[in-house]
Amino acid sequence: MKHGNAITAIACPTVNSYNGLVPKVGGFEGGTYTWAPTHMAYGKNNRSAMLRLPQSRFAIENRAADMCMNPYLGLGMMLAASVEGLVNKIDPGPSLDEDLYVMDEEEKARRAVSPLPRNLLEATEKLAVSDLAEKVLGPVLLKSFLGYKVDEWERYHQTVTDWEVEEYLRLY
Repeated sequence: MKHGNAITAIACPTVNSYNGLVPKVGGFEGGTYTWAPTHMAYGKNNRSAMLRLPQSRFAIENRAADMCMNPYLGLGMMLAASVEGLVNKIDPGPSLDEDLYVMDEEEKARRAVSPLPRNLLEATEKLAVSDLAEKVLGPVLLKSFLGYKVDEWERYHQTVTDWEVEEYLRLY
């Protein structure tokens, strides 16, 4: 969880990746819960947390990852973060088994629960200052990855989507 932002930048590498890291999607009767991760936390079978410990097997599941991820880079970051935690005996705190979607901000602050990055730019900015990322990826690959992702973000913001046309054309 200490390196959750940097891991998320690698595991959710596209602009679209972050559209899925939301608690609810709109629609019928005010929306439907997604059970997607939204915060850097872990819990037993907690689908609203980044890391889930499935009750029926010995595993740690990173739920903040999508199919566009390079599995070698994602696994490298997860393994390096895990080894660092074990070697340095970092206490992750108690398992958080409550629904993070309904937990109020004061309680999240009290329990030191941080949100996942909300978009590619935010994740990329966190990755840029990650000491773990430089160790795992090396300076050349990290610089290349960051350059491409910043460029991707800039190109994304030069595009007008169908949603924007439908939403705003009727008003202006």
